[in-house]
Amino acid sequence: MRRTNLGDLAVPFLIIGVTAYTLLRVSYESLPPLQYFVPVPIVALAAAEFVIARRVRAAVRHDPEARLMLAITIARAVALGKASALVAAGVAGAAVALLARVAPSAASARAAGNDLRVGIFLLAAAGLLLAAGLLLERAGMDPGRGQSAVQGDQNG
Repeated sequence: MRRTNLGDLAVPFLIIGVTAYTLLRVSYESLPPLQYFVPVPIVALAAAEFVIARRVRAAVRHDPEARLMLAITIARAVALGKASALVAAGVAGAAVALLARVAPSAASARAAGNDLRVGIFLLAAAGLLLAAGLLLERAGMDPGRGQSAVQGDQNG
């Protein structure tokens, strides 16, 4: 599995962002106001992934205080990090679409002002999940192995 790069994140950001903006242009008026608890599960997942990333990094680097982890558990954590980063990019795209839709009318409509604040919180939560996902993905990479693979390619 290769590392997640900017191009991998741009695709869900753009596709979901454009789709969400189009749907919001058509049906925003019929939606109920967004609640402030919408970003809470995303923040909770990000917090859990930060904790898991620290544990995985310690296990991969063979820190003396680290608890042992099975290789399959580390691989699953890396996959979770990659998936979370992609989901976070999509959520960020949807949040940007929401902000673009409600920002022009936020000063004049109370519901739009509320949704603008929720959109800002949602974008911040997506940023946290993106950082946690990328950190978790990279925590499972063996730093010594990457260097030796590059040296082997140069010599062979």
